[in-house]
Amino acid sequence: MTKLLCLGDSIMWGVTGFDAAHPRANPTIPDKIGQLIGAQTDNRAVSATSVNDGGQSMVDLLPTVNLADYDYILLGYGANDWGLNRETLDALKAGLEIFSSMYTASGSTAYVLVDLMIESFINNATSLDSPNKIGVTQNQVMDTFKDWAQEHGYHCYDWRSDPIVTPQNYKARLGDGCLHPDFNTQMEMAQRLADYIKSTDTGNHSHPTQPTQPTSPEQPTTPVTQPTQPTEQPSQPTQPTTPPVKLIDDIKLDRLSDLFGIGTNVSKGTDRIISKINELYKTLETIMGTDHRTVQKTLTSPGNELSRPVRNYVLLSFQRLQSDVNDLIQVCNGNWIVDPMSGDPTPTLELTRVDRLTTDRYYQDAVNANWGAIENAINKEIKYINQVLKGE
Repeated sequence: MTKLLCLGDSIMWGVTGFDAAHPRANPTIPDKIGQLIGAQTDNRAVSATSVNDGGQSMVDLLPTVNLADYDYILLGYGANDWGLNRETLDALKAGLEIFSSMYTASGSTAYVLVDLMIESFINNATSLDSPNKIGVTQNQVMDTFKDWAQEHGYHCYDWRSDPIVTPQNYKARLGDGCLHPDFNTQMEMAQRLADYIKSTDTGNHSHPTQPTQPTSPEQPTTPVTQPTQPTEQPSQPTQPTTPPVKLIDDIKLDRLSDLFGIGTNVSKGTDRIISKINELYKTLETIMGTDHRTVQKTLTSPGNELSRPVRNYVLLSFQRLQSDVNDLIQVCNGNWIVDPMSGDPTPTLELTRVDRLTTDRYYQDAVNANWGAIENAINKEIKYINQVLKGE
């Protein structure tokens, strides 16, 4: 059975957007390519990953596969290598060279296709020359991949000469409006890539000599002699040292233990939540290039006397907090800060309406249930953001 291995990020995994209208692609791009070229697909793509940065990167996954077991290898990276604002071009090159070393060491003669990233509109990008937070552009990332592929004689598909996603159509083409192609676009991508494979595959799955892609820039022309199986694993390039990452602490909210302290409890909880949300917005602005956002406290506690003003203050405070937390969730979902394993967006928060006039045990339990729900929702986003900060 002919076998296709895919190593890539969330686009190859099948993320098509961030809401219920954009479930995981079925089939995914690699699966569809496998169907079109008659190959069994082994899709090892991982959401939120990159070539050489953090857990589950390509460098981490390579020791878990034998490249010689496959007839075709598809590499689909780039979006996170640019979008996460951490990986330098030198680090990217070092990770790519590790693939080349392991490919040679395995004795593989698989057809290798390096699929360059499509244009991304995160990090407030307006063009392929917009720099990210560390000064790297999408064009530089693409050129790094392309130069490496040509140097090693791998096939390369460059979307820039005939883009499927453009500044004019990206809002309609990308399910989340910034990064992930919707299902129909992914299927068009799969068709193009499969057609390219079929037009350039010589059948012996060795390094290409003169692959042609009429709509793309010139491909490599120098044949590469296949190496013999070495007796020792080649040394891997030294990876640049990554500075320590400061993670975000979870939020912990005090529960209401005394009804005669309700005003103080809600006021302090609100302060803590607003402070944490603003901390997360600041982090998202730094790592994802999101717009600057802040949340402000709008209500003042009337005190702790069990009265109608206190009841209204509690009710309005939770309504405001629900809206603030849900705004944060939507920003995270819209910037693919989601469950990295499933790609599923985080559901919005729906709090209990604390509107009973009687301040009894039920009232106290409802207040505490809301604190728990808010705590869980924010800590879930903190977990996902910390995973991005760690490169997982």
